[in-house]
Order: sequence, then structure tokens, then C-alpha cells
Amino acid sequence: MLAMLLGVLTVLGTYFFIETESPIPKLISPVVLNVAKMLPIKTQPQVSGDGKTAITKLLATPAYEPHLSDSELLTMIQSHRAELNLEALNLNSDLVNIADIITDEIATNVSNYDSIKFEDIISKAVKENSYLYPEVKHLSVVGPLENLAAFNAMLSNDRQRELLESSADKLIGISTHELDDPDKSGIIVIVLASEPKKKVALAPQSTEYNFPPISDNEVLEALNRYRHDHGIPQLIEHPMLCQYAEKRVQDQVAFGGLDHHEGFKKDFENLENLPEAIKQYPGGRIGENLAYQNCKNMTTGDSFVAETGTALIEWCFDSSTMGHREAQLDPKFTASCVRHQDGYFVVLFGE
Repeated sequence: MLAMLLGVLTVLGTYFFIETESPIPKLISPVVLNVAKMLPIKTQPQVSGDGKTAITKLLATPAYEPHLSDSELLTMIQSHRAELNLEALNLNSDLVNIADIITDEIATNVSNYDSIKFEDIISKAVKENSYLYPEVKHLSVVGPLENLAAFNAMLSNDRQRELLESSADKLIGISTHELDDPDKSGIIVIVLASEPKKKVALAPQSTEYNFPPISDNEVLEALNRYRHDHGIPQLIEHPMLCQYAEKRVQDQVAFGGLDHHEGFKKDFENLENLPEAIKQYPGGRIGENLAYQNCKNMTTGDSFVAETGTALIEWCFDSSTMGHREAQLDPKFTASCVRHQDGYFVVLFGE
């Protein structure tokens, strides 16, 4: 019993020296260092200038998780074109919209990818939105979860490489999506086009449209009813999320269309330089849903103007295959805020 008690005290004492990084008395230093080597945590002995020994706990290096990024992929494409002395492509919200539609279609029918009629999908999107581009081309890759791997896959295909290196096309739209399946597949869609036949707004959305008024509170109330119906706890409006939501609405207005969350991603690229509202937000993970009041139900394929907060929540967001429904039903989110302007709606979620 005495030996067992002594062993327990030795282990506990070693944990004490590891957590506090206190100097270890020379008399017991060899014993503590040997016990530390047997513990299930990585440690490293440190000797100070005065000869005192302490133990420092080594932080585990987080495992790298591959991911896709629209902005990083666009940078790779622009760099490749620059090497060939080709003009940089302009990110266009019309083409981003078409790329999103194609991505949704692939995500829904990924097992039948080879039989998807992309030309028909593009023609329908162009017609429904009254786009005036002479020709819209597309390329897509399914599988890679890293931008470089996806980009190399495009260059290895003669047709796709020719599209990326075309001097005729001036505009580009990019959409990426990571499937939550056992294979963890990625979807990358790029849409290219030359300038439209005549000057049109870059975005399919028109800020002059006389939309039925929907208040921010109405959308938040509809969201909480939706969560209640699914047995998910209610969300409470947080002022810091509201401050950031206002900023994100202005991003959409300045962009002239939904920015495909690019502004959101850019704001969080450097954790040392976050927007002030996010710095002051006391919670953890932040999520974002974007919608235009003239939206599309991805289940039925019907385009419509949302006239109520319920329509935005239960028809625009709920039908999306791009993670919007999942964000609305995430029980870990406890706070939210909604802001809108000119038909653009930003819904923020926070843990």
C-alpha cells in the first residue's frame, strides 16, 4: 500500500511540475523526468541559466485538414494566366450564380456526374436571368479537396486547360463545395464568358426592384419558429453579430450581387486582424447565410420573390444544398442577427 501511494504521489507531482512549469528540486529531478517520459503527453525538459530544471508541455500540432477556397483557386488561375502574359479575369456575380447552380446540381447527382447535361443547365440559367453573354463555358472537377490538386487536374485535361488559357474570355465565376460523404469529395466549378453583348448590370439582382418589405426581426422570428419546429433551441440576437452583419450587407451592395461568402472568408483569413465586432464577440464559431429576395428554391428549381421572412427561411435557405439549411438547424449556434438592404439578406450565427 505504501508503495502504491508513493507511486500515485509521484505521478501527481510530475503532473504538477508539468502544468506549473515550476523548477524541480535536484533531489527528485531524475525521478520526475523519468516519470514524465511515461505519461501520455509530450513534454520537454528546460534548464534555466541558474541550472534549475523544469518541464514544458509541448502543444500538439493540429492535423491538417484539406479544404477548398474560391479565392485561393482564383489566385492560382490568375497567376497561371500572368505567366502566359494573359489578361487577368474579372470575378463576375452572374457567373458565380451560374457556377452555384451547377455545383448544386452536381452535389445532388454526383453519382451520375457523367450524365449531367451542363449545357442545358447553363442555357436555362442564362434564359431565366436574362443574361446577355455571347457564350458561357464551364469546367468542373469532382474529387480533390485541395486547391492545388484541383487546379492541376484542370491543367491535365486539354479542354479545361484551353478554357483557362483562353484570351477571349474576360469574366469568371467560381463555386466550390465539400460533400459530407464517406469519400469527402470536393466539387469545383468554373464558369467563363466574354463581355455581354451590351452593357448590363454585373449582378442578376436589380436594386431598383420594388420588393415587398421584410424586416430583420421578421426573419429572425421566422428562423426561431423554424428551429422550434425542428426541436432546436432558440437564437438570441447579439449586438456584435448585428454590427458585423451590417458590414456584410454593405459588402453585397458594393459588390453588386451576392459575393459567395468571399468577403466573409477574407475577414477571417488573418485571426490577428479580425473585424472589430468579431473581436468583441464573446462566443466561438461564426456562420453566415446569404440570400437575395428574388431567390431560387433548389428543391423545385422555381425562382420566386420572397414576400415574408418565413419564405426566406423555409424556401430559400431550407432548400439549399450548400450548407444553409445545416446552419439554420445547428444546435451549437446560440446567437444570431439579421440585416438587409436592397433585397440582400445576411443572417449571422454564433456559438
